[in-house]
Amino acid sequence: MKISPLLLLAFIGTAAASDWPSWRGPDGNGKLPNDAKYPTEWSATKNLKWKIDLPGPGNSSPIVVDGKVLLTQATDSGKTRSLLCFSAENGALLWEKAVDYGKQDTTHRTNPYCAASPVSDGKLVFAWHGNAGLHAYDLDGNEKWNRNLGTDYEHIWGPNAASPV
Repeated sequence: MKISPLLLLAFIGTAAASDWPSWRGPDGNGKLPNDAKYPTEWSATKNLKWKIDLPGPGNSSPIVVDGKVLLTQATDSGKTRSLLCFSAENGALLWEKAVDYGKQDTTHRTNPYCAASPVSDGKLVFAWHGNAGLHAYDLDGNEKWNRNLGTDYEHIWGPNAASPV
């Protein structure tokens, strides 16, 4: 069965003026500031700014940095692992950086490849692609560095899913 998940962003641009640079937000607690204005309900048509089809399944949470929405994604049975960057304004794909891993790791059916959410310090975005390495990009998608940790940290269910915080 082919799965084409959707990225639904109901409150980007209205929730908070600040960025959401990591999996659990700027304070690491998963909460918006008390004064943030955000919708309390949404559906496929209500309070939805945009939505897009993604190339495959994934567990990565999107982050928001400087008007950009970023998430990790795997395709080709995990052999290609990518960091995708979309416009927070309209959902347009701004850039995609793919790492060709070349082999298929073991993974659990509920934990697809590239499950780790990216993280940003506001200048660089860090993407952990499991056995395909840790990669740092600037906000324009230029790779600044990478480190391939190989299989030293392999897990029995596949690549690690922790966000690189």
